[in-house]
Formats: sequence, C-alpha cells, structure tokens
Amino acid sequence: MNTPRIKTRLLLSALVVFATALPAQKKKDKWKIDPHTKNDPKKMAAAGYHNFGPFKFGNLAADPVQSSDIDKTLPFLQIIWIETDHFRIGTQLPAWSVPTAAPIRKKIRAELNELKKKLPKINPKTRTLTPWLRAHLTAHRLEKLYAETQELFGVTDDQFPKKQSDVVPGPGKTYMGYGPYMGMSDKYLVLVIEKAGPYRQYMEKYLGRPTYQPQRWHFVDSSSLLFTCTTESNEFPLKHDTALHCALAFNVSQNLLDGFRYYSYNLPVWIREGFSHWSSRRVSIDWPNFDQNEGSVADMKRETKWKQYAKGLINNTKKYATFPEVAKWRDFGDITFNDHVMIYSRIDFLMSMGKDKWKTFLFTVKGRVDENWAVNEKDLVGATREALKKAYNLTFLNFDDKWRAWVKKNYPSR
Repeated sequence: MNTPRIKTRLLLSALVVFATALPAQKKKDKWKIDPHTKNDPKKMAAAGYHNFGPFKFGNLAADPVQSSDIDKTLPFLQIIWIETDHFRIGTQLPAWSVPTAAPIRKKIRAELNELKKKLPKINPKTRTLTPWLRAHLTAHRLEKLYAETQELFGVTDDQFPKKQSDVVPGPGKTYMGYGPYMGMSDKYLVLVIEKAGPYRQYMEKYLGRPTYQPQRWHFVDSSSLLFTCTTESNEFPLKHDTALHCALAFNVSQNLLDGFRYYSYNLPVWIREGFSHWSSRRVSIDWPNFDQNEGSVADMKRETKWKQYAKGLINNTKKYATFPEVAKWRDFGDITFNDHVMIYSRIDFLMSMGKDKWKTFLFTVKGRVDENWAVNEKDLVGATREALKKAYNLTFLNFDDKWRAWVKKNYPSR
C-alpha cells in the first residue's frame, strides 16, 4: 500500500510551503512595525502608548469586540491601532503631502515638534505625513484635546472613580460618574477609515447602520463612546489633514462632554453643538462641522469667518433664534446655519468669562442626580436657567443683551 508515502509527501509539501511563505509573511506584515518606536515597549511607553493592539473596541450587542475582529472583517485594510491613557484608536490613512501654504505648514511643524519630545526619530520638517506618522499625530491630538478639556472642566483623572464599585453616595461627596474616563467606565474610541466602502462595511456589521456619515456612538455595555468616520465623503470631505483634525475636535469634544460625569442623558443641543463648534474652531476656522439627524440634513454654508458673520447679523434678530427659543431646542434639525454661528458665539461669550464660571455652569447642568445618586434628567431647560444664574448671573431674558454687547465690542467687522 502507498498510503504512508502519500501522507509523508503531503506533510513535506506543507512544510515546504510554510518555509517559503514565512519570509513573504514577514514582508507582508512589515507595515505593522512603527518606524519611530520599532514597537519597542520602552519607547512606546515613553510616547504614552500602552500597546499597538489587539485590544477591546466596543461591543456587538452585548459581546465585546476586539480590534483583531475588525481586522478580520476588513482584512484588506492596514489599520494602525494605538492605545493611549484615555483612547483606543484605529487609523487607516494614506500618506499626505504637507502643503506649502504657510499656515498649514506652520501648524504641522509645531505639532511634529511636540511629538518629537516623545518620539525623537520624528523629523518636524518632513514633507510627507506617512500612515504611521498620521496615526501618531491623531493620538497626540486626541490626548491633547483630552487634557485641554479636563482643564476647561476643572477636573483631573484622580477625581473620577476607578471602577463602578467605588461609587458610594454619601454626605459631602460629589457625584463624578461611574468610571475613570471623565466618568465613563471605558476609554474613548476613535476609528478613521479612508474609503467609504470598507467604512460602510464596518458600520453595518458593528453598529447596524449602513451609512457613509460620520457617527458618534455609545456602547452601553462597555460604557464607552466612539467617533468613527471615513475621509471619503462628499458632505464632510476629510482628506485634508486639518479637515480631519477639525472633525476629530468637533466630535470627540462632544463625546467628552457627553461622557462627563457619565453619559446618562443628552444636554440641550445648543450646548452640545455650540461647544463642538468652539472646540473645532480653535483648530481651524476653515473646516466647519455640523450635526444632523437621519431625517434632516444640516443647513451648511462655506462661510468660514463666523465672528465677522455674527457681528454683521447681531442686530437683525429676525434672522436667528432668540435665547429663550434656543434653550428649548431638543433636536439638531432645529438649527439653521445662522443659528449654528450664533450658538457658537454664545458659547464663545461664556468661555470668555473664564474656566471657573464654565465649570460651575457645567457641574450644574451635567451629571444631575438626586440624593441617592439616581439620574435626574428632569427639566433640563430649568437646569440651564439655574446654571446660567449661578455661574454667570444671566437670565434667559438678559442673556442676549449681554452677549450682543460683548460681540459688538470683541468681534472684528471684517
């Protein structure tokens, strides 16, 4: 009988294939090696990185999803995964040539100089942002946004409970949510995919939403908040690096606001949208973002000079909603373009009075609980009225008068 020989030949063939495939496999996976740290744990730690995956990345229903699961779903993509102190990040971005325009070149060079302190091999004068360099920039921008937001909210990491079991109501204690990440139990998530097709595939499988639109999402079971987008979009073109940076600032800042002292209810839309505009426009005024609902397309214009636009509009009260109307909005679809500009300006006005007042305002309207620390989301309009009075000595009736006077004094005309 020849059966043993056949078995031996099959085994040898398999070994030969494996031996020849190994170098090819190593070459194929070369992109997974970060050229700036060489995946050295010490260098990664110095950069503020915990690992390059795999790690938990949300849920599918109640089941945890790993970054490796997403890799298997999209095997043709080279997704770079990075876990930092407060984020788990996936980026699949092409190389991007730094423009010769001075403002953008100056911005990128300043960021790369900041990164060089953590990753010494970086060349701040590089003319090309490689996929790995863009991943590092994304991680750097997100952690910087997190630190700036915490400073703005007047909090530090050690003020939040390390785990839900640490949350015990009691006299003299301040409710801070249910976890260490601004009150959430798990880290904030960001996933950016270049092409719309694979992005839609991710959205349909893991979020059940076959859409090309950018998406913020709450994974209730893991207590984490996601922002995900594709850079290939007609409505929100994000191929330009600064455009993507603005989108991250807009959406992740809103996730941080939502997650602050735990995400148990939505703040009034003027606060959420106005704060997102304010955060994004600190990065650049040239790439505005807008929230919209499935049933209503955002009222968008290419106007970028919002301060001048607001000043020109300020006396024409028929062209934008008054604050008593704004305070009652419950839907992003209620917001016209003029109102987007004006709620940004109202938040800018509140921010101009300092971080302490903003902290008082925020702690009054966000994270509301009763004496037993059960969620209290009743009468958020009344909570806003209370917060404005307590923090700024403003009322619904005098808010616009004070704000208009400030705009006329502080905003440029051209």
